[in-house]
Amino acid sequence: MYNNLIIVIIGCFAHARRKWVDCFVDGKPVKDSMSEKAFQLIERIFALESTWKDLPPEKRLEHRKKELKPVLDAYWEHLNSFEAEEKTALYNAQRYSLNQRETLDAVLLDGRLELTNNLAERSVKPFVMPRRNFLFCDTAKGATSSALCFSMIETAKANNLDPFGYLLFLLQELPKLGEKPDDEQLRDYLPWSTTIPAYCRKK
Repeated sequence: MYNNLIIVIIGCFAHARRKWVDCFVDGKPVKDSMSEKAFQLIERIFALESTWKDLPPEKRLEHRKKELKPVLDAYWEHLNSFEAEEKTALYNAQRYSLNQRETLDAVLLDGRLELTNNLAERSVKPFVMPRRNFLFCDTAKGATSSALCFSMIETAKANNLDPFGYLLFLLQELPKLGEKPDDEQLRDYLPWSTTIPAYCRKK
């Protein structure tokens, strides 16, 4: 399963939770309100996830399906149990989660997927802070090329690779595949491939 490239769009529970926080009054949930119950269910999801965050992806997925899924089901059941007045904080919070249901439920597909995009936001921060230095990206192609490079570097880090060694490997080996290598040819060059040479890996 982990040898196949699958693109999954994942939602962010931190953003969903933030919408319910917008329903607070004086910094606290309104007692016995619809928003309080929804917020408590999301808090329960985060609490459960924290208990198995250090487990291997396969084990984490087992726990999610057994323990987290019932809480998620209760969350969706609750959100479908009431109608909120439009243009209110309650309505915005309810609609945000319901509109994102498929992407939020995606955490049940693979134990490697995160509940939030906090990791992605932290990864891109080093590139956001010096953005004034990126004024050379004055075309769509330049911006796209930069984004590809940044993504490759951060994906290498996430897979315990040394970015310099990995990029060196790609620059040396990819040209040998010709101008239009197919997916099967590229599979061994992906950062999670077991065939990546040792000099690409962090010591």
